[in-house]
Amino acid sequence: MLHLRLARPMLIALAACAANFLAQGSALADDAQENKALKEQMRQMMQRMDALQKQVEALSRQQAATPPPAVVTVPPPVTVPPPPVVAAAPPVKYEEKEPLLHKILSGFYGTLDVSFDDTTKGMNGFVAYPYSLVDGTNPNSGYVRGPNPKGNGAGPVGRVGYMPAFSTNKSVLGYRGSHKFEGTDLALIYQIETQPSITSSPGLNTSQFQQSNVVKGGIGYGDTFIGFAGEEWGKVKVGTTYSPYKKSTDRMNPFSGMLGDYAVIMGNSGGDNRVEFGTRLEHAIWFESPKFANMFSFDVLVSPGQNRTYDNVVQSSGSPDCNGGNQPGSGNLLLNCDDGGFDDAYSVDVKFETGPIYVTAAYEWHHNVNRNSDGIGSNHPIYGYLDSINSPLLDFATFDALSAEFPTSFGAGASPPYLTDIANESAFKVGAQYTLPFGLALSGIYEYMHRSLPQALQFQNERQRNGLWFAASQDIFSKDNVSIGWGHAGRTPGDPGGQHNFNPNNTDDAANMYTVAWKHRFDKNVYWYLDAAETVNKGNAHYDLGAGGRGLTTDCHDATNTPVIDYTSAGNTTWGGCKEIGFSTGINYKF
Repeated sequence: MLHLRLARPMLIALAACAANFLAQGSALADDAQENKALKEQMRQMMQRMDALQKQVEALSRQQAATPPPAVVTVPPPVTVPPPPVVAAAPPVKYEEKEPLLHKILSGFYGTLDVSFDDTTKGMNGFVAYPYSLVDGTNPNSGYVRGPNPKGNGAGPVGRVGYMPAFSTNKSVLGYRGSHKFEGTDLALIYQIETQPSITSSPGLNTSQFQQSNVVKGGIGYGDTFIGFAGEEWGKVKVGTTYSPYKKSTDRMNPFSGMLGDYAVIMGNSGGDNRVEFGTRLEHAIWFESPKFANMFSFDVLVSPGQNRTYDNVVQSSGSPDCNGGNQPGSGNLLLNCDDGGFDDAYSVDVKFETGPIYVTAAYEWHHNVNRNSDGIGSNHPIYGYLDSINSPLLDFATFDALSAEFPTSFGAGASPPYLTDIANESAFKVGAQYTLPFGLALSGIYEYMHRSLPQALQFQNERQRNGLWFAASQDIFSKDNVSIGWGHAGRTPGDPGGQHNFNPNNTDDAANMYTVAWKHRFDKNVYWYLDAAETVNKGNAHYDLGAGGRGLTTDCHDATNTPVIDYTSAGNTTWGGCKEIGFSTGINYKF
């Protein structure tokens, strides 16, 4: 600020000195013109000094308007004593706003599976011939084929080639939960299921091939039970369930619910759409053990027959269908449960699992299985012989009574049912699975099924045979899986001769089923699959494609249809030796 105040006097003094100097110079000058030029320079210099003076004054006013910087005094540091030690506060627990609602919703689960299939029955061009005994009075004389084909050589009726269709497969909606008893490790457990229909309307199963009183979309159809569970001793359940025999090898079937499901062969004693040793058992009680030493476990099931008859010709008490499936009279038969109805059932399995190894053995027994209807419509020459001699093995009393009452229907086209074709049936199997370090799972099963018939009825025993299953399943990339499988049904001691083209000279009734599938997972809940399968039936065999839970199966029945119910088994006709082939693609969603 001091320098700015001295600037103006100094500029005036400088100007005065310059003027004096110029004045002295002008007096000494000889030329007047030169003196005039010096005065003009003096005037310009004074103007510049005035402008400089104004700039100095403006700068002085600006500094005067700016307050001087404040002097900041730094206080001495203050020593703060450390805070007292306080115990950590307990973590804040999240309080569920609707705990009951959350618990209820967490109990729901389900599977939705829909596929598009294209399948053929593989029996175009088949021709049926009649067969008879070489000597009509000697059942051991051998068989001879008649000269003319049946029906003037007419083959299977209807569309037996490729046919596209949509199918709902092993879909289920369920709810499960538990109730813990305070102060103990005991809990009440419960589960209820139903099978929704997605590609068709729900209702009774009244197809041309079989009839059932069960509504699969009804609440309770599925693995449904109530029971008790303990952490140390296991679980006890009462209700309806797939048996331990069936469930023991489920993990070895990568084609479950597909066309190539191993139930086409395994557990299927009759080679048709029903799987006798792979079905649910009603009014059952069973025990599921814990895993001992983290390796061993077992399951035991008992299903009382609940049947007031000795030959199981009616439904079990409380059941809509016969034990073994279907309603009485299914297939245009007599209104009895004589197409596989049985009494008590027992099922048990033992399982061992450690690391990549899984091994199991299982056994199931059905008491007094009634198959008397196998005589109705039989084409077997030995059956014809029994009929001709009024054999006590056949039920002529029932046949004669119905023929007298319905002479133009039953009497004109039926044949007597068996009278004593009632026997115990059992199945035993061992299975093993090994998973290699790179993810390849290899599975194998051996099975033996047995029907305890007397020697006089062994000629028609198709329920006794060996079975084999091999499968390989490999995860590829991160979301894909490829599986292949082969099932083999061995030869049986006999055959009832229900096939329209039954040939008693062809005793090789084995069958092979081949299948391959590709699955692509979108996430942990959804996968898309592509499946192809073929069943090659030899001789009189008639195994299908899709048995074991698919909404649609492809079997060896043609489309023959009868407009009346006359109990003669007339209707869709079975053709042995068919070769079904199918392709399927679908989506599977689990939650």
